[in-house]
Amino acid sequence: MLLCRNLHRVNEHASRSHRVLTFATGADWPTWGALNGATHVIEAVPALHTAVPADRQERDRLPFVRRVAFDVCAAPWPFPDKHFDFSFCSHLLEDVRDPLVVLRELSRVCRAGYIETPSRVREIFSRTRFPRLAAWLGRTPEAGFTAHRWYVEYLEGEFRFLAKTAETVSRPQYVLTRGEVGRDLSEDESGLGVFWTERIDGRELVFPTAEDVGYELRGFKQRILYHLKSGDAASPVLGDVWPA
Repeated sequence: MLLCRNLHRVNEHASRSHRVLTFATGADWPTWGALNGATHVIEAVPALHTAVPADRQERDRLPFVRRVAFDVCAAPWPFPDKHFDFSFCSHLLEDVRDPLVVLRELSRVCRAGYIETPSRVREIFSRTRFPRLAAWLGRTPEAGFTAHRWYVEYLEGEFRFLAKTAETVSRPQYVLTRGEVGRDLSEDESGLGVFWTERIDGRELVFPTAEDVGYELRGFKQRILYHLKSGDAASPVLGDVWPA
């Protein structure tokens, strides 16, 4: 999924920038969301495929960019400070083993950028009917994207990461169902997009006990369910972040 409503603004930034950085996740699947205006691409494994650009209507410039094979969770990246005018980091942070390193290096090598991830509400949303019955029968309700490592939020000017585990994605009290919401999630509710300048910060949420983790997960579900049912699209746990 890509938040198409933000793509025009991303392309505007890229078109005004001399150097633009984007990311690929490897050779085993298409680089969905690769930016046509990119001048540099970081990829963990050299691409063996044709990249799929974020904007299908724009001419694909990706074969002409400079490709750099490098582990994004290692530091420092092979670029000098503030080398890039803009960066496009789409659906990467939720996958990597150390998103905090990625944020620090983005802040170091880029002057501004756009980051997108699935929203945390999308990561706990399940279309499974009767999840408690399914759990009782030993069938784990499928919620969110099972391959992702992190729940991601952006609150009070920073990204916050909470590790996903088998327990957090399987217990019905932590999972938000279509029956509880009464509908599917919209695009606005399913994605998080953040435009940033100069610096982007983040931290991992760590709790001392399993009980504390459970309390946090239950509390998030209750809060988000209230906002979804009340139609409060301006909630700080939903939607995009657009700096002034």
